[in-house]
Amino acid sequence: MIIGILAAMAMPEMGDAQLERHAYDDAGQILGLVRTARTRAMGRGAATMVTFDTTTAGSLRGNYQMYEGVDPNPGGGLNNTARVPRSSCTFPATGWQTSDPHNTFVDGVNLNGNYENQANITSRIVMFDNTGTPTLATTGIALCFTPLGRAYLYQGSLASPQFSAANPFLGTIAIDVARLFQGQTGISATSTVGITRRIIVPSSGNARMVSTLTPPAP
Repeated sequence: MIIGILAAMAMPEMGDAQLERHAYDDAGQILGLVRTARTRAMGRGAATMVTFDTTTAGSLRGNYQMYEGVDPNPGGGLNNTARVPRSSCTFPATGWQTSDPHNTFVDGVNLNGNYENQANITSRIVMFDNTGTPTLATTGIALCFTPLGRAYLYQGSLASPQFSAANPFLGTIAIDVARLFQGQTGISATSTVGITRRIIVPSSGNARMVSTLTPPAP
């Protein structure tokens, strides 16, 4: 009887710890995606793009996708088994369109699944310019890494990102991942449960993660 009582008392805390672990795993996967993109670009010699989306219908909790730039094979044509890495983020200008064969999907982290919906895990994207001024993202964000370690930034519709050599990535992107009280939809000091994880992506591309009990101000 005593064991049963203790087990019943411990169950809510165990359930809460499981939800907290899942939120941590989601944040870790986003961190890993950004790190892999930069490493992949430098290791394979292919421009690699990561998209950050919390504004499109169906992606409001956060949808993070990685793509690689490819060129036609020397033998002719594009296929799913042999592709030549494309090193440029900016050429062709339309190469990152969703339907373009030069833009191949590699991996992604989507927080809009059943588990995140039930646990109310969500994310937000905060942009910092080169002066450190923060702005909450209201459009899609795309970041492209080149084999030389350079990074370019795009803001707008993710159906057709276009990068420009005149728009290098000079600021910082912060992705906050948090578990919210039921009924809450946005990350704030009064809406979150447990720990908020912030993935920091500086212009160097060396992403890292920090944890805090109080969500940072956007």
